[in-house]
This record gives sequence, C-alpha cells and structure tokens, in this order.
Amino acid sequence: MKLSLSNSKNFSKFSIPSKKKIIEALGLIEEKFENSAGKSINIKFCKIDEISALNKEFRKKDTPTNVLSFYPESNFLIDQGFLGEIAICPQIIDEEAKKFGKSFESRLYHLIIHAVLHLLGFSHENMHNRKKMESIEKELMQKLNFADPYVY
Repeated sequence: MKLSLSNSKNFSKFSIPSKKKIIEALGLIEEKFENSAGKSINIKFCKIDEISALNKEFRKKDTPTNVLSFYPESNFLIDQGFLGEIAICPQIIDEEAKKFGKSFESRLYHLIIHAVLHLLGFSHENMHNRKKMESIEKELMQKLNFADPYVY
C-alpha cells in the first residue's frame, strides 16, 4: 500500500511512527484484503479545530472526533488506485489513549486500521457489521503485537 503523510512533523510532541512503520502495518491489511494491494491513501494529521471543522462539514456533527475517512469523489480515482484519505487528530488520540489505558502508538494504529477498513467498505452501523469489523481490528492489532483495542 502506498502512503502519503501530511503535517506529521507539526505534532512532534506525540510519538507518531515513521511513514515506513505505518506502511508496514498497512501491509497486514494488504495481506488480508487483496483489493487493497497497491492502493494509495493519504493520511493528514489535524489539530482539534481542523478535525472539528471537517466533522461539522461532512458529518454534520459540531464536535471534534478522533479520525475521519474520506472516499475518493470520483470512480476515476478509485480506478487509478486511490483508496481515499484519512484525517486523524493526535491530540484526541492522546487523550483517548490515556483515558483507556493504552499507549499513544497502540491507539493510533488502531484508528488507522479502523479508518482504512472504512475505506474498504466496512461499517459498524449494525451489530453484525460491528462485530465483523472489530474482529478484523483485533486480529490486525495482535499481529502488530498490541493488546485487544476493545479491552480497557
């Protein structure tokens, strides 16, 4: 999987893994889902005000959130191998990691995996889909040597 990162250097107080390490983690998704092989994604690290504005504009929720996934607007981009974009907020992830007793790195990887699964068409809108998505997240996090992200 190809990866583009934006603004990661603006968040030096957080332990954001290198692009190479994130690509290695995304490789686990490629192994599991052939339709993701060779695709590219963009990840943008956002401040709280930026992610709040995106959440308000695209989800009509006037509140900050940890991560958002955006599908390409045109089928041409999908055909060209662009899977989508992810907006992620290190400040919120750090707060959640502390609240849930997780490391920042564990919480970050979990939410990147979660967001990429959304780009691959997974949803958690009903209990069946939620369990399926959570099962995949747990499996991938275990392969990265992290604990179950849903045990607090």
